[in-house]
Amino acid sequence: MRRRPAGGPFGLRVLMAVLLGLTGLVVATPYAAAGPCSWPGCAYSVNETDLWTAVLRNWCWPGETGDSKGYFLGCAQSGVSQDLSFLSPNGGHTPPSQAWNVLRVDAGWCYKVHFERYWSSSFTRIYDQRGRADLYVMVGNEAKAHIQGQGYSSCP
Repeated sequence: MRRRPAGGPFGLRVLMAVLLGLTGLVVATPYAAAGPCSWPGCAYSVNETDLWTAVLRNWCWPGETGDSKGYFLGCAQSGVSQDLSFLSPNGGHTPPSQAWNVLRVDAGWCYKVHFERYWSSSFTRIYDQRGRADLYVMVGNEAKAHIQGQGYSSCP
């Protein structure tokens, strides 16, 4: 398959469109929006474990995908109040047209989460809350969180 040369007016227009698009998207993601949304720009989580997983709306602090806090203050954003929902085991997921930007790692548990990011490097992180309180993890609007493991006596 042949590639179009990077130079010339076409290449410059494509480069500028990509840079402007990314700039707008990056600026829009620090505070995860809770209202109706569509891809790209909508946090999405899928539970790939045999156990239920809690998700919430409205990450109300600056941050990036994978950031976490040991406390959670409910807030409303874009007219949407704080909600809590549970993802069923083995494939339960958040609605694709709603931003559920917070994953709760339950007290006493260890979660393995893979963050698939649409325009940046994906990564996997272990959140070990054994012997600790709940932890709240941000799922940015550019990401899909795959909850890949949950363990009580050991980390997955």
